[in-house]
Amino acid sequence: MKIPVIEKEILNKLFSSNVVPRIQLLRNENFAEEYTDNEKTDIAGIIDTKFTVLGLDIYQYSLYKLEHQAFIPHLFDLLYEETWHLIRQNFYFIFQKYGKLHEHNENDLVPRNHFVPTGDGGFQIFETPIHAIVFLVTFSTILRFYNSDLFMRKMHSKIGNLDMRFALSLDNVYEYRKNFFGSAIINNARLLARDKLNRFLIESNVFDWFLDRIAGIENLMIIGLDDLASIAEFSAYDVKEVDDERNALIHKDPNILHREGIKSVDVQKIGEIKQKKTSLDIYNLHLQAVIKYQNFGGVEKIVSVSIGNLNASGIDEKEI
Repeated sequence: MKIPVIEKEILNKLFSSNVVPRIQLLRNENFAEEYTDNEKTDIAGIIDTKFTVLGLDIYQYSLYKLEHQAFIPHLFDLLYEETWHLIRQNFYFIFQKYGKLHEHNENDLVPRNHFVPTGDGGFQIFETPIHAIVFLVTFSTILRFYNSDLFMRKMHSKIGNLDMRFALSLDNVYEYRKNFFGSAIINNARLLARDKLNRFLIESNVFDWFLDRIAGIENLMIIGLDDLASIAEFSAYDVKEVDDERNALIHKDPNILHREGIKSVDVQKIGEIKQKKTSLDIYNLHLQAVIKYQNFGGVEKIVSVSIGNLNASGIDEKEI
């Protein structure tokens, strides 16, 4: 996953940003107001690449007692790290670029390098919505175990349960000075801010991605790893990993009856958000999944988890 970077070379080329002094009181030179074709090509390399952003937000974090607020970022880190620990053991095909447990190399993606923390959650950047969904199923499993007083029990006794809301967006993302920006992050933040019902919201770019790749997000219930391997974004993946036994949730052959998998998908259009002259349709997504982890706390564990809820009320119409 190579996210475009705004570097000093292109800034100097477009705007002479290295010119000193930058304050020029004499207006003896005129500059073109429109980009040239060559400049547009350079800019397109930055803004035309699309990535998926998963937003995770701890609901009403500011209302927690101060002695709890101080340690919630640490708790989120524990949930986050345990999620990646399980992913590296159980999703060898989908997350093969992130490396298997204890088998990392310099070419593996480092998740933290593509994460924007907010203290009460953050924004994780992925290649595709498939990666985001699988990550969220695992994260929600760890969260369920925490809320059930089975994970970090001493911390749970002090802080109590966490309510979270999630959002999924797809648009441009770019890097500048080791920070990430772009419409995918902006739109995701708007989705989270508009939701007061702790749901899992997605926007129309995500909805359309699934429609184009697998004929609709509902088909997550029936696709197999061979189906994923035929999608353009997975075309460069090593298909040998499809046959590996450590591929949870989505199996090589979806026609074989499995106890685990994505069991239900409910998607409902609930409104739209407007950004200047553009708008995005917003959908409420509810998923239920059964997943078998090969090594959960040292044992094989089958877990059932739900993400989002079926409340189809509209989103908060307050302008953000």
